[in-house]
Amino acid sequence: MMYTSLFLLLATILSAFLYYRLHHNLLKQVDSMLSDEIIELHNTINENNGQGKGINKGCAIFFSDIKQRKYFPLYFRVLTPEGVPLFQSENSLSIEFPDINHHSGPFTMKRQKSVLISEKSFFVPGLKKDFVVQMGTHVNRIEQIVHNLFSNTIIAMPVMLVLCICSGMFASYKIRTILKNIIIVTNRITTQNLSERLPVPQVEDEIQDLTLTVNSMMDRLETSISEIKQFSSDVSHELRNPLFALKGEIEVCLSKKRDAAEYRESLQICLERINILIKMVNDLFFITRFEHNRIHLNFDRIELCTMITDMHDFFSPIAQQKNIDFTISRCDKVIVWVDKVKTAQLLNNILDNALKYTPQNGVIDISLVQAEENKIELTIRDSGMGMPEDELDKIFNRFYQVDQSRGKIKSGAGLGLHICKKIIEAHGGTIQARLNPDKGTAFVIHLPVEQKQA
Repeated sequence: MMYTSLFLLLATILSAFLYYRLHHNLLKQVDSMLSDEIIELHNTINENNGQGKGINKGCAIFFSDIKQRKYFPLYFRVLTPEGVPLFQSENSLSIEFPDINHHSGPFTMKRQKSVLISEKSFFVPGLKKDFVVQMGTHVNRIEQIVHNLFSNTIIAMPVMLVLCICSGMFASYKIRTILKNIIIVTNRITTQNLSERLPVPQVEDEIQDLTLTVNSMMDRLETSISEIKQFSSDVSHELRNPLFALKGEIEVCLSKKRDAAEYRESLQICLERINILIKMVNDLFFITRFEHNRIHLNFDRIELCTMITDMHDFFSPIAQQKNIDFTISRCDKVIVWVDKVKTAQLLNNILDNALKYTPQNGVIDISLVQAEENKIELTIRDSGMGMPEDELDKIFNRFYQVDQSRGKIKSGAGLGLHICKKIIEAHGGTIQARLNPDKGTAFVIHLPVEQKQA
């Protein structure tokens, strides 16, 4: 109802404006025509006065030229400045001319009962006198044109209104149908049915943009829910096996009476398993804080080569026990802005994995190179068991283990490399796993040389 009223108001205003402009412009055209005719009359009078024939003769000649007009017939009279008529056309006896306008200036336009009258003073050189000409014409034809326009507009407005209402109803029906389909499909979407998507309209408009946006949101939601489900499944799986092992150890310990040494040994085993569970929970908490941007990094200027050398010295005894050739082939002196604690945790996780999976008499090599002016490349190679090439990108996922074997406590929970990736990304760097040409795996880390403190 509101839009209909607004349409009627705007249509009325537009029609009134067009009516006024058309009527005014047509009258201006007629007035311009009258002005030209007065000039023509003036010229005719001057020509005949020069031949001694006087004003009346010039007016008569002019009248004989115009009296046969079918459209816009002319009526005129010539007067003295005092208002004394000198000549009046025969066809103007029924016309009521107005009084003389004694103000000098341009043409004046007057309306007298559907007659438009233009008036002008002029000077006749031979008579050395001023005269006034009043010339008019009927504007019934203009009135009829404007009236017809008004009548047609009045007839057309209801038709236009009906067409607009029908078009609006059709357009709104189409939109309502699309929105109804969106509501139906949306109501069918649950956590068990996240693959449902809205049908995308063919027309490129706001409805299509809305549909694509909702579908994009559903894609992200499906991915997030899938990750949550996988995470819950992985956590329950990783926690179940150690808890069952811990439960079994306690049940065996309580199955019969034992001496103090046996109880101590069982408690020691239980403590190790509990420590592993605590580490897993702490790692999960650490990852969650990273994902919610709740980790505050304390950036500091660190000489990375010194930190790598310290890590090498720390792990060297473990490497010696397995007779592993643990070396630093290159270590450029570079200064980086990093969080010292998190960077140490990163190196610790990667080196611990390398030592864990490198067999006896294997090789582990560390290389630190300033690859570009503002970037360093840290490479840690080992000669371990390696992994299938198609699984290289997956090893940074949570709980991912190459052999997919669950429940082996000594192999870890599959969170270390995921934490490494989070730490690297928080520093604006990248980490990749590559296969060595001969045997084993290489982890390649890129970090910016300078990074402002966040």
